[in-house]
Amino acid sequence: MCLRACLLIVLTLPALSASDAQTGGTTPALQYDRPSGFSRGNGDGQSWIADSLDGVIHVYPFRPFHGDLAGEFRRTLFRDWISAPYQEDKRLDQPTFSSLKVKGAEAAIAASFKNFNGGAPREHLRVAVLASGRVALVDISANSPHAFERNRASFSRLLNSLHVVESEPSAARIPPR
Repeated sequence: MCLRACLLIVLTLPALSASDAQTGGTTPALQYDRPSGFSRGNGDGQSWIADSLDGVIHVYPFRPFHGDLAGEFRRTLFRDWISAPYQEDKRLDQPTFSSLKVKGAEAAIAASFKNFNGGAPREHLRVAVLASGRVALVDISANSPHAFERNRASFSRLLNSLHVVESEPSAARIPPR
């Protein structure tokens, strides 16, 4: 399995679309094993900070997407979906792309790259997961190649545990602390 940086994550439920609300449909949720050596950031359950403070994982909820996942991800890396403080300022290399197998997903693709963020070079891994016409993102960054390697086991464990489930619209499940 590729995973230059293994990644992690996620679970997220987006806001219900009007059609879901009318039909009582379900929404995909990305579930995963809690990353060891990481604590929840800001109490929101969607960000994880390495106990050593040299790595961050963000999980962005599923949101509607229609189009070519691979093409759009290769072109934009869904940069606009990433919170402003964590968006890459300048890529230092061309991203390396690989497909991932995520149980229950229609497709999943990962991009690893080096970038500047706030003037400091960082290792980066971003994963897009497609399910039921929606995409969720997992965004992992580390302060250095050494920090990325130090956290690789946690990233890999999370990536390998990723799976999509259909969840009732009102029920979001977050891994236990």
